[in-house]
Amino acid sequence: MRSKAEPSGRERESGRGRFAPSTTGRAHPGTLLAALLCWLDARSRGAEVILRLEDLDRERTKPGYAEAMVDDLAWLGLEWDGIVRQSESRARHEAVLEELVGRGLVYACDCSRARIRASGRRAPDGSHRYPGTCRARRVGPATWRTEERALRLRWDRMPVEVLDESGLDLSGDPAALFGDPILRRRDGAFSYHFASVVDDAAAGVDRVVRGRDLAPSTTLQVGLQRVLSRPSPSYRHHPLLLESVGEKLSKMHGAVDVSALRRRYAPDELCGLLLAFVGVVPQGERCMPADRVDDFDWARVCTRDVVLSWSPAKGLEEAS
Repeated sequence: MRSKAEPSGRERESGRGRFAPSTTGRAHPGTLLAALLCWLDARSRGAEVILRLEDLDRERTKPGYAEAMVDDLAWLGLEWDGIVRQSESRARHEAVLEELVGRGLVYACDCSRARIRASGRRAPDGSHRYPGTCRARRVGPATWRTEERALRLRWDRMPVEVLDESGLDLSGDPAALFGDPILRRRDGAFSYHFASVVDDAAAGVDRVVRGRDLAPSTTLQVGLQRVLSRPSPSYRHHPLLLESVGEKLSKMHGAVDVSALRRRYAPDELCGLLLAFVGVVPQGERCMPADRVDDFDWARVCTRDVVLSWSPAKGLEEAS
């Protein structure tokens, strides 16, 4: 559904953004902040923005998670130019994979995670670089669909240049940094990186706004875009909401989900609170997303991650 929020006094830009949450649980404060910043970025430029529900993880996606995500975002006042489920794009994913098989770029891999970890090399996103153990096991057009092993892309070294709008230099050689990426897992599900690149291109997404925990994987995704001859969008990675877990910090989702937040706050109260944490509005201001379209500016968004705490009595607070 098209939002009525349009920038006033600005020339409307063509283009499309997307918010693409995984549906492996209820939304949490970090989910809502990421949705708000993605939505405000697009609406402030007069661009479209779609909601893509990334529901390919068969083990972790449970009935009702996708519907709850849509409902939680609507409760916060976010409207979309389209809502799609990634699982409904399987035919597209298969067609692109078949194209790669025809080019001789796909092989079957039965390496366990333990075997890959034993290679001892970390990739930028924290995973382990695949050492190419099974590269000789190429699959052909007659066999790939029934192959029970994971399918990987066999690609060559190719340096890519990627400069994030926030200033991060994400340039590098994805083959050297990550090794050969999985395209389809052994359970038949398509990989996150492969499906994301294919679906972004199919939807005409030319701008990606997301949390900076995903920044290290951008080099890999741009490499996939090159191999598939798909255009590369512009990227902006924003700060995260974190929580203390023992002596470490992690993304804020374990302490509270949106069901508890909805009992504690009105939509405009929570929207204002989340935007205040990252500097978009003053502390204590209540607002709905559409109220902030005209004056949204990335220069106001803080560059540091924000550490929060949650308690039913005090709600969300910035940790001292």
